[in-house]
Amino acid sequence: MDRPIRSLALWNYHESLNRGFMLNNRNVTIGDDLLLPIVELAKALEANGVRTATLDMMPDGEFDACLFIDMPDMTNAQVKRAFASGKPLYLLALESPLVRPENGDPALHAPFARVFTYNDALVDGEKYVKVNYSFEIPQSLPKVAKEKLCVTIAGNKKPKVKGGCKELYSERIRAIRWFEEHHPEDFDLYGVGWGRPQLKLSRVLNPFKLVKILNAPTYATYRGTVERKRPVLSRYKFSICYENVADVPGYITEKIFDCFFAGTVPVYLGAGNVTDHVPADCFIDKRDFPDYPSLYRFLAELSGERYYDYLAAIERFLQSDKAQAFTCRNFARVISGEILNQGGREGEPLMSRTRE
Repeated sequence: MDRPIRSLALWNYHESLNRGFMLNNRNVTIGDDLLLPIVELAKALEANGVRTATLDMMPDGEFDACLFIDMPDMTNAQVKRAFASGKPLYLLALESPLVRPENGDPALHAPFARVFTYNDALVDGEKYVKVNYSFEIPQSLPKVAKEKLCVTIAGNKKPKVKGGCKELYSERIRAIRWFEEHHPEDFDLYGVGWGRPQLKLSRVLNPFKLVKILNAPTYATYRGTVERKRPVLSRYKFSICYENVADVPGYITEKIFDCFFAGTVPVYLGAGNVTDHVPADCFIDKRDFPDYPSLYRFLAELSGERYYDYLAAIERFLQSDKAQAFTCRNFARVISGEILNQGGREGEPLMSRTRE
């Protein structure tokens, strides 16, 4: 018999976001409002009489169910406690296959009553429920004079490629290097990890670290880090906006929406089915251009009238019913609705806690 859920524990794979952090903060260092969907989900549940807290803030017996944000580390003591509790478990799979390939592995999902995912290849409307990266969508675009042609704001990361994914980190660097070589006057780069590391005494005394620092690549167009993305993005006509991984259906992150909200036209590369979710006239599809010279010519020669057509299309999309699927309100409605309506129905028994 189903049991009513009156308290929900949450646990984030990124463990620094636990201890209540993700329920009380909208922002993290890598982006604006990235935790807002979780905050809004907690509000929606609490409005329906469900108390929420991170798992490490809830003693044994005080939670009726547990929601994991991304597949957890099964060696963690808190995770073991939740799995051993016999309480219903849910999974919110947000990270890309590069970071957490386990998110997309159905063989690991048996313990979960529901899996909430962006991955259109898994969604079946039953166990696998569609949710998107979600945002607080503005009513209008900022009207800011454009100072320069193109920008990229991204972290310089080189994660190990897992699960046969097609990573796009190298393609992003290829774009940056092309602009630096051919049109540095039209391009700026911002983000963490692109500058040369600071020389510290410990590194100077370590010859291996010193050689690595001295040989680190430099980027002539690098302009530093940003406190908030939108004010910087809004000064540019276009942004090189690539996901970290290609061709994962439905994997559409904050990167393209950051551009939309800033009133900047994205040059997008990522989800192969992006136009199932975002109209094609809202962005420039990198797949339409065989090389960077042809892309640059298009950007540089685009008429003012055609450019404003893109901005008008973005504004129409953000005000449309289709964009509602990317709102925090929809995110909270879908997940809270499934948990509340499902009651205490449990997943299948956990057969194996680790991958072979």
